Amino acid sequence: MPNPPELEVLIASFGKEGLERLSRLAPPEIPGVRWLVSSQIPDGIFPPLPENLRRKDIHVNFSPSKGLAHNRNLLLDMAKAPLCLIGDDDVIFSSDGLLKIIDTFQKHPEISIAAFKYNSILTNDRINPDLSLPAVSEKTYPSSPFPLDRPAKGFYISAIEIAFRRPDIIKKGIRFNENFGINAPYPCGEDSVFLSDCLTAGLKGSFFPIHIATHLGSSTGTREMAHPAILRTQGVLIPIQYPLSAMPRLVLKAWRSSKASSRSFPFCLMHILKGWMDFILYRKKLFPSVKQINNNSLQSIVYCLL
Repeated sequence: MPNPPELEVLIASFGKEGLERLSRLAPPEIPGVRWLVSSQIPDGIFPPLPENLRRKDIHVNFSPSKGLAHNRNLLLDMAKAPLCLIGDDDVIFSSDGLLKIIDTFQKHPEISIAAFKYNSILTNDRINPDLSLPAVSEKTYPSSPFPLDRPAKGFYISAIEIAFRRPDIIKKGIRFNENFGINAPYPCGEDSVFLSDCLTAGLKGSFFPIHIATHLGSSTGTREMAHPAILRTQGVLIPIQYPLSAMPRLVLKAWRSSKASSRSFPFCLMHILKGWMDFILYRKKLFPSVKQINNNSLQSIVYCLL
C-alpha cells in the first residue's frame, strides 16, 4: 500500500477450508485498511495462496500451530497499524463499517477499545455458504453508546465486534489467554477474557451502535450451548464476572442451557459446576495476567461464545 494503514483487520483462519472460504468472501479493498491473515495448517502442508488473496493490502502468514487464542497472538505480533479489528475467516466486513471504525477512534481519543455490531447469515454449510440468504440479528444491541466498564443490561461481547488501539494494548502487555478459545482446554471465551484484561489494566472502552460485519452461521454459544466443554467454560467465567452472586447465576445458566437444548438440567449443572471447581482450584494458573480485579472490571467482564 502507498501509505501506512490506519487499521489492520486481524483474521484468524484455520485449515485449508478456512483459507478457501476467506478467498470466496474476498475482503474489500479499502483505503487505509490492511488485512492480516494468520492461517493455521496443523499438518504443516501449506496450500498455494488463493488468487483472490494475492493483493498488496493482504498479508498471509502460515503456521503449523493450533489454538484460536494462539493464532490471535500471532496476529498481534504481526500487526503494525495504530488500530486493529479482530476478525475471522467466516466474516464479511462492511467497507463503510470499517471506515466508521477509524472515524470513531479519531472522534474519541480517550478510548483504547471499541465494540460494534454485527449480524449473521444462518447457514448450515460454512464451507460453501449460500450468501444469498438474508442476514439477521442474533443479538439485541442497545441503541446508544455506553462505556464497556458499565455495560447495558443483557449486553455481551463477541470477538468480531472488538477494535483497539494497538500501542495501548502493547504498552499494557495484554495478550489473548491461550487457556481459552477453540482448540484450547476451554474452547470459548478468549475474547471476553481479553476484554476483561484490557479493562482491568485501566484501558477505557465504549460500545457504538455501528454495524461493521456479517458472520456466517450461528455463534458457538448458540450452536453448542449445552456441550460439556462450553458449559465447563461458563463455570470458569461466571465467577470472574459475578464473584458475589456466582452460585445462583451458575444454577440459572444451567437451567437456561437445559431449556434451550435437549440436555437435562442435572447434566448442564454438573458440567457448569466442574468449571466452577476449576476456577476455585486453578484460578491463578488460568488467569496469570490478572494481578488484581477492581470493582468496575468485575461488573464489565462480558462473555461471548463465537
